[in-house]
Amino acid sequence: MSGKTKKIVIVESPKKAREIQKFLGKDFSVKATIGHFKDLPEKEMGVDLKSFKPKFVIKSPNHRKILSEIKKLAENAEVFIATDPDREGYAIGYFMYDELKKKAKEIKRAEFHEITPKHIKEVIKKAPKFEETNFGLFDAFLGRRVGDRIVGYILSPIASKEIGGRFSVGRVQSPAVRLVVEREREIQAFKPTPYYVLSAILEKEGIQFTAFYEKQRLEDRELAEKIYSDIKQEQYATVIEVQKKQVKQSPKPPFTTSVLQQTANAQLRFSPEKTMMLAQDLFENGLITYHRTDSVRISDEAIKKIRSFIKEQFGQEYLPPRAKKYRSKNTQADAHEAIRITNFVPLEKQKQLIQEKGLTEDHLKLLRLIYQRTIASQMKEAIYERTTALFDIKGYRFKTTGSVLVFEGYKKLYNIEDKEESQKLPPLEKGEKVKKLSQKLEEKWTKPPPRYTEGSLVKKLEELGIGRPSTYATIMKTIKDRGYVVKEGNALKPTQAAYELIDYLDKKYHWVVDYDFTKRMEEFLDYVEQKKKDWKEFVKELYQKTQSSGQAVISKKMLDYALDLAKKHGKDISDILDNPEELKKFIDQHKETRPTEKQIAYAKYLAEKTGLELPPEVLEDREKIKKWINKAKKEAMKTYQLSEKQKAVLIKNGREDLIDQPEKALKWLSSYFKKRRKK
Repeated sequence: MSGKTKKIVIVESPKKAREIQKFLGKDFSVKATIGHFKDLPEKEMGVDLKSFKPKFVIKSPNHRKILSEIKKLAENAEVFIATDPDREGYAIGYFMYDELKKKAKEIKRAEFHEITPKHIKEVIKKAPKFEETNFGLFDAFLGRRVGDRIVGYILSPIASKEIGGRFSVGRVQSPAVRLVVEREREIQAFKPTPYYVLSAILEKEGIQFTAFYEKQRLEDRELAEKIYSDIKQEQYATVIEVQKKQVKQSPKPPFTTSVLQQTANAQLRFSPEKTMMLAQDLFENGLITYHRTDSVRISDEAIKKIRSFIKEQFGQEYLPPRAKKYRSKNTQADAHEAIRITNFVPLEKQKQLIQEKGLTEDHLKLLRLIYQRTIASQMKEAIYERTTALFDIKGYRFKTTGSVLVFEGYKKLYNIEDKEESQKLPPLEKGEKVKKLSQKLEEKWTKPPPRYTEGSLVKKLEELGIGRPSTYATIMKTIKDRGYVVKEGNALKPTQAAYELIDYLDKKYHWVVDYDFTKRMEEFLDYVEQKKKDWKEFVKELYQKTQSSGQAVISKKMLDYALDLAKKHGKDISDILDNPEELKKFIDQHKETRPTEKQIAYAKYLAEKTGLELPPEVLEDREKIKKWINKAKKEAMKTYQLSEKQKAVLIKNGREDLIDQPEKALKWLSSYFKKRRKK
């Protein structure tokens, strides 16, 4: 390499670095940052509340070591920053650019949308200078990161203190919790009402079929019973109208991030975070395009390959005369591509690729969904012949519908979402009589709206304009980890903590859970990305809102505690029960500062178990003992092993992601068993 300028490529993950290194060969050195190597500090706000200037720090000693290695390598080198092609990836890239700009000979930005040799080499060849890229992406990242930090750091302690307990408030997570709470309240308030469905079984030429009374739902029981008894003795139905028409069913567009998460949740029962983890592996192994996108567009080159694949595998008749073009609702999104396969080969060969890369059965399941959706999106429509017939039975009109699949089209590849009635009808002529074999009157009850699944909650957030492709999975994970929702089967159910938090925020900081405000804030960040708005304005508005709140809220917990203290000290506090400030003052003056016997016993048990020193003054002070217990619990967690029974409960409830995180697992299990006991 002597005489040649060194060429360094920087990506986020070691797996991706190894894959790209194979394609670029010995002239390049490919290094990984291991995700975000800089972030706001963990144990402090890290933001100056006057200037909103953030203080980013190196995340860990390991990240510091990696950075110093990259800095040495970058001396007088040509550097290609190839972190992910989205806001978060750009932010990692910008931090790296900032660290290297005085050392490297030249820094360029390479955006890899697929990890394939041809694409990687083309992108490297055309990579622009980093200075010429859109710094608005970094500003949008700053707005989100700093804004979220301010909201969380300021409001979480206030909410915890005023509600009583440990609560976390989040700019995007709290509206998501509100959706789950509101849906549960709708279900609780729902009063089922009866309705009646009337049908007749008819027959011609040995083919039986069902016709329904033209008003499918009858609310009036007496009327339903009258029609039923009127037609009971009638042996024939007269055909009064027959309509035949061709119905085309189009394939769905290729996947965006949110639709992939929704589909994988509905069909494979994968949580959004599991889907994203698998998709990340598929992307890094060069099997799919970048998996964080809200675009449905496919590149012209990929369309050509898909079309020739369809012709080869299914035949010319399955190929539309012209390629199908899909457009995203958000035109900005179409700068990227949808999530699609990168190897246009049959499923058997895809399976082989999965095995060669050492990936799992779950990776294959997700790849199969992406494969089907990619190929089907360019296939011809399925064609049905739909027949609708009206009958007269004793002066009452009944209707039947049947469909026959005339041409499979894209359904030759997969047929999951078949909406067509598949009832087979005999040939029917206007005026003819057909036999009526029997009739049925069913009483049914209206049903409440279903609970959200993780997939349908992602869909709702997207409809409301809350969250972005890179954040949906994180939102789902956060609201589960923080104990605001639990999974019952595939459905999400709010915990008691969720009700308490949402009721509190709704009264005191309504803007945090206001869907429209959250949507406007997301749009503001999009404008920041386009350099039409300043990120500090975004942060300033959020900060000002955290500073102005309504009347302090008296939580039930606070009230009960105050009444308990009043009883203990023989005080009458009836005149201050509606005054939060006075009530707080009373609690501060009379609250118990000595630890409870239970706390002392627990602390002593932890001291014995961990070998940590337990100073005498800690045993005298309730606040000190709380802090000491938390510290000791963390210490105890380092060696804690979950039992097989605990692991089984986690797996049964779809929380296998917690098996390697005992502290979070125990918290979740405690909340789970508490709810079971309440039932």
